[in-house]
Amino acid sequence: MDQLPTVSACLLTYKRAAVLPRTIGDLLAQSFTDFELVISDDCSPDNTREIGEAFAAKDPRVRYCRNERNLRYAGNQNAAVERARGKYVAFLHDGDRYSPQLLERWVAAMESCPKAALVFNAVNVLDREGNVSGGYDHGYNPCNPGLEFYDHMLTSIHSPIFGIVMARRDALLAAGPFDLTLPVLADIDMWFRLLSQGDVAYVPERLYSIYPREADHPNARVNWAIRDELTRIYRAACDRRYERGSPEWQRARRTLDRALLKADSRDMAVSVAKLRWGTAAAGIPHLFRRHALGR
Repeated sequence: MDQLPTVSACLLTYKRAAVLPRTIGDLLAQSFTDFELVISDDCSPDNTREIGEAFAAKDPRVRYCRNERNLRYAGNQNAAVERARGKYVAFLHDGDRYSPQLLERWVAAMESCPKAALVFNAVNVLDREGNVSGGYDHGYNPCNPGLEFYDHMLTSIHSPIFGIVMARRDALLAAGPFDLTLPVLADIDMWFRLLSQGDVAYVPERLYSIYPREADHPNARVNWAIRDELTRIYRAACDRRYERGSPEWQRARRTLDRALLKADSRDMAVSVAKLRWGTAAAGIPHLFRRHALGR
């Protein structure tokens, strides 16, 4: 029987064949070598299959897997977890760039923080020409108590943990599958669930670089359906953290709802400032439902 890899590096991909070879090249050049690369193709309509199969034919570490139908982000994450065989499961995105030390630093961080359910790191942000235009350096400790980090996220309605992370496979299985009713932001919901059962490790190095998404990407501009997902996730996280109706829950829910209203108002102001009247008009029923009806 083949020895199982320490890391299952799961590359989630959909319709980005033009940049996929570059990303795969970054991952195959990792300094940490005890890994399998699972290309989880969400039924791409381009030539992703040909690219994935070609790399798999050349390198035994590569497994190309294609979903029979498009499962969207949350579904593809679940498919990747099912395919993973390693102790650790790394979630990686097509199109972005990865440092050769990414997996090495992640594994070291997890081994140094034995109760950590997941690890993340500082990030570069690239412009469309591939130049560094900014980044995120968080200043967290190498090992952070999970519930403290949970509360930090809950009170700020901001997830410093992006979709590119590595988690313990047993923690993912214990947390249950990514929520298919949250097709875009299911990862944030999962991070809350993992933080409720373990700590979080952090690496201060900028180990990957994010390219801007396409103009038609759901996250490219204000999207009220995604804002609905975010509201559901954070309200559910509040209910999970405190007994519903308790004084602690009431305080947390008031703080959360004020922060959600502020964020929604900012998005509405951005839509108006950029003369996106259709987006602004579409946001009115969403805001009414969330803040007047509390749903």
